[in-house]
Amino acid sequence: MTDQKSMQIKKAPQKILVIQTAFIGDVVFTSPLIHAIKQAYPDSQVLLLVRPKAQEVAACVPGVDQVMTFDKDGEECGPWGLWKVARKIRQAKVDLLIAPHHSARTALLSRLSMVPMRIGHRQGLGRLVFHLAVPSLPAEPSMMLQDLNLLAEAGIAVDGTRLRLGCPEDKQGYIDAFYAQHDLESDGPLAALCVGAFWPTKRWPAVYFASLSEWLVAQGIRPVLFGGPDERSVAEEITAILGRPLVSCVGNSLAESAALLKKCWVAVGSDSGLTHMARALAVPSIMIFGPTDSRAHAFGPECTVLTAQVKCRPCSPHGPRVCPQKHHDCMRLVSPEHVIDAIKAMAKHKAPLLESSLIPFSAPRPVSLPTTG
Repeated sequence: MTDQKSMQIKKAPQKILVIQTAFIGDVVFTSPLIHAIKQAYPDSQVLLLVRPKAQEVAACVPGVDQVMTFDKDGEECGPWGLWKVARKIRQAKVDLLIAPHHSARTALLSRLSMVPMRIGHRQGLGRLVFHLAVPSLPAEPSMMLQDLNLLAEAGIAVDGTRLRLGCPEDKQGYIDAFYAQHDLESDGPLAALCVGAFWPTKRWPAVYFASLSEWLVAQGIRPVLFGGPDERSVAEEITAILGRPLVSCVGNSLAESAALLKKCWVAVGSDSGLTHMARALAVPSIMIFGPTDSRAHAFGPECTVLTAQVKCRPCSPHGPRVCPQKHHDCMRLVSPEHVIDAIKAMAKHKAPLLESSLIPFSAPRPVSLPTTG
């Protein structure tokens, strides 16, 4: 590889590829990188490579000119699939490749692409395949800051950590039909309840969502359940606990979810792609972190983070499928009352939908809750 100290971007690249083939939330987290790239090279074309499931979200990231897909778990799995995608990148005539995604497969794809200038993390194969292989920032838990450091090391100015998503322009018909189907008022406040997460241990208990729904309805706020197709059973459990149906868009497309999330007054959920989408759409959000570490993220004033004080958390970068301690206290001890208090605090700084004597809402940091209760 080229001497990294001599590596520099001598002229504006015509095409820049960003590779992020992890989960939905990770695609949302590329938005500050792409914003910085577009600020530095406004005339360059930015391509974003994602998994097929994430392409609707990728298309909503401001500054993305073209979405490419890599079906790494399906038709393009294995060495032949890797070669096919690398060939697509070569055919696109990319000048600069930036890989925030940490994986050996991404490193191999980057090398096979033969892009003349490649930037990525130094770990593993990265030190061998990237022209600029950036070492990790010492003692920095934020994945986003680690990723933005890739740009800083390449001389690209970084413009903050704010998440950005645009609302799909072709979904007004869906919104109108959804409102009519569920008898929603055009100006009535909606609360997005993001009930799922890819890893089961990151999910807030269904009975808590049911309790929160009852309180929201009593305040004149219509709760709307959000989730992917695999979370229909969670939505069914919530409605079974209540004994009556709730407004639900569980199982719809991610583009439809983005359009509907943008209409919501507040969003509540765990460390999941849909909740991160909500805050990227500038929806005031309350996030409940259990097995994962909130310090891996960067939050702005649109988000309040709740965590329980349990010694075993965080226990995993993604969340295990089953609680290793068999109690799931990290999620169970964040009660509906804690979330309601956070909503009341937010309400003081929005339309006067609720009355609250709580302290004013300010730019939040993770809030640790006591283990009692």
